Amino acid sequence: MKIVATTVGRHGPGGERQNQERLEAVNRALEKATKLGADVVALPAGFFSAGNTRAREDIAALLIGTAKKLGIAVVFGIDQEVKSLNADYSWYIRRGGLPSYVYAWSPSGKVTHCWAQRSTNRNNQWEASDKVCQEVRLLMIRDESVAVLICGEIFNQRIREALKGSQPKPKVVVDVAHTGSGFRVFQGMKVLAGDERGLPSVCSVHAQCEYAMKHCYVPPGKRMSSRILDDYVYGPPRIELKLWTF
Repeated sequence: MKIVATTVGRHGPGGERQNQERLEAVNRALEKATKLGADVVALPAGFFSAGNTRAREDIAALLIGTAKKLGIAVVFGIDQEVKSLNADYSWYIRRGGLPSYVYAWSPSGKVTHCWAQRSTNRNNQWEASDKVCQEVRLLMIRDESVAVLICGEIFNQRIREALKGSQPKPKVVVDVAHTGSGFRVFQGMKVLAGDERGLPSVCSVHAQCEYAMKHCYVPPGKRMSSRILDDYVYGPPRIELKLWTF
């Protein structure tokens, strides 16, 4: 399994007015990932923004259309509401999910998945139901799978346990996150990789600098993270590509 994780831009997720330039940049990124031999490309949560469900589905269809032409799997986020670290999302979480969505498509499954973020941090994880947390979200690529987490879900104990107990085990977990500043994703990644049931994981995120850290952990809790990139798209937004092989 070869997966390209990405760090994107300097200023975090943008608004709907940036969708077209972001689509043009990511189309070039998919072409570069194909040349790197990647099976799947993962873009951050909130890569696109949409004011309503129809707009969200329309922009998702455009990017998936490019992935289909290139024959490469893709995972990416679309937000219908601006994400804030200070907001109380308990109401959304109790209802089953936030207006932060991730789409995933693969040439193998040919099904378009759309998942809503289930929790955002260690505290509000307990507002989510057991049923929601036990859902293992997988993207099939040939006879292997990538497990998908959305941003702060990686800090959710029940979601991590469901992943680690899944059979067959996913080949790798990808956390598609919003903004890297202050987001201590490595803490959750170390837990995922830390025992005999451990899972490797990578993270895609919006970053505030060039050559941002590309996070990767593998069992048993080994840090593989690096600032080295394998290719990039100048943008805007700048998209840095890091190829990981599992």
